[in-house]
Amino acid sequence: KMPDFALQALDGKTWKLSEHRGQVVLVNFWATWCPPCRAEMPGLARVSRELAADHFVIAGIAMDDEGAAVVKPFAERRSIPYPILVPPAVFPLGNGVESLPTSFLVDREGRIAKVYVGEISEAVLLADARALLAEPHAS
Repeated sequence: KMPDFALQALDGKTWKLSEHRGQVVLVNFWATWCPPCRAEMPGLARVSRELAADHFVIAGIAMDDEGAAVVKPFAERRSIPYPILVPPAVFPLGNGVESLPTSFLVDREGRIAKVYVGEISEAVLLADARALLAEPHAS
């Protein structure tokens, strides 16, 4: 299982993983200073828009030391369509992430279905997300 977490989004609201049970969620750890993170963002944005009606959600967790002061203008300039979350200085879930970007694809039951270390191909993410969305969901 993916550990539950609640983090503040750039819009000031709290985003909690457990509130997205029943959806397929991509939890994407990234940073503004990370070239492969920046390179994968347009593809993540397209997949986010394409699959939003199918109960697919992306949550981007920005690992910048400077927090929202750096992340918010970056996200606004790029019109990122999915929530960007800013963790506190000590965030246990982030401790297992050894390189950026690292993403976890979480199925409708809250289980980690895939882990991507490095830039995700848009085509691979689309195929993996569609496969999980096609699985029956036990409410």
